[in-house]
Amino acid sequence: MIFVIGGVTASGKSDLAFRFAKAINGIIINADAFAFYKELNIGTAKPTKEELAMLPTFLFNNISLDERFSIYNYQKEVRIILDKYLAKKIPIVLVGGSGLYIRAALYNYNLQPEKDLKIVDDPNISNTSLHKELEVLDKEAAAKIHPNNRKRVLRALALIKTHAQTKTALEEVTSSEPLYPYIMICLDKETEMLHRDIETRVKLMFDKGLREEAMTLSKKYPRNAQGMQAIGYKEIVQNPNATDEELINLIALRTRQYAKRQRTFFRNQFAAKWFTDKEAAFNYLRGKYEDSL
Repeated sequence: MIFVIGGVTASGKSDLAFRFAKAINGIIINADAFAFYKELNIGTAKPTKEELAMLPTFLFNNISLDERFSIYNYQKEVRIILDKYLAKKIPIVLVGGSGLYIRAALYNYNLQPEKDLKIVDDPNISNTSLHKELEVLDKEAAAKIHPNNRKRVLRALALIKTHAQTKTALEEVTSSEPLYPYIMICLDKETEMLHRDIETRVKLMFDKGLREEAMTLSKKYPRNAQGMQAIGYKEIVQNPNATDEELINLIALRTRQYAKRQRTFFRNQFAAKWFTDKEAAFNYLRGKYEDSL
């Protein structure tokens, strides 16, 4: 059985996942896009080495910042793990806040390997012009991508031009039914509490040395590397002269905005049961596990 724990950032997903997986002798698979990176520690709030050693865990700390780990790569690797442990009848806990990665793992998305894409970026062509080109070729894809998100616009155009199909057609789910049966819950918090906890967490990250970690990594890896786009790292690197207070406020704001996007995605894309109480969520999952025996 696959148990999925999603929801907004700073809601306690990892704590619940490790407690539940340990209780049912299961494994944990990461579904958070920035917990893949070995070098991102303080700002990602990922499990510690001690926690990761408590039970079998997968796709945490599996790549370096100078590597790219696309949704296609994730889909390919996560399904190998899912198939292996389902065959052994070992319960699986899939946890993370990256909803599209969870969708790609469980549903039949027709994703394409990025190594096959011919991405050409002409600096003389503006973001607006690129987005208009995409709108002509695939109106649905253009509506989902902000005109200033140049990287995503270029990738969408490359998908269309390389495979002679629209991005929407290439990445659509071929069936509304999941490939794997699963039980899913999502965690959330009351708005005031969530905002307060986000600010507290960001301050704690700064106390632990987030600013120093981000600046050290920016000297070793390209600033446009996929992993360096993580909230916290990106803001620090782009604003090296800002005060700690200014950066904390900016990162907290971006994190609140991200939590809002997560909430919208999970509610629209999954038929999950939502909880603000982690104890109630644990009891619900435990009951579903016992029902499956």
